[in-house]
Amino acid sequence: MSEEDVDMEAPVPVRVKGVFIAESEGSSPAPVVLLEDDQARIVPIFVGLSEAISIHHALSGELSPRPMTHDLFVSVLEFLSASITNVLIDDLDSGIYYARLTIKGENKQSEIDARPSDCLALALRSHSPIEVQEKVVVESSISKSDVEKLTAIENYLQ
Repeated sequence: MSEEDVDMEAPVPVRVKGVFIAESEGSSPAPVVLLEDDQARIVPIFVGLSEAISIHHALSGELSPRPMTHDLFVSVLEFLSASITNVLIDDLDSGIYYARLTIKGENKQSEIDARPSDCLALALRSHSPIEVQEKVVVESSISKSDVEKLTAIENYLQ
């Protein structure tokens, strides 16, 4: 299939590969979440430290002794008989990713603009599908050699 045959507006299912730390000379270490599709294309999403820890805990199944913000949000949705149906990272503009969280209630479904980091943390907790628009995957994918330069976040949390 050629690039002309690809629908750049089509959502691509992805999975969270992990949470890492990107280190570069002259700047502070930055947390990054890697998303991977079925073609092994990797999309890096830079996030804040607290969101990185929240995503890491959700990936590893760790529970906090007290509910954190993302846990609270999922609990509130459950109380309201609502659920997250999917997350879509749909745009990249000047290095900033944009995402939408789809929530379905008893009689209504709504898309809500949200930070990708929050969307990822919530999707992992609610076991909801995560998708990235094809155009975003094409524009932001990184190489395997770039991934090898990253450090697992566990090394920073000890």
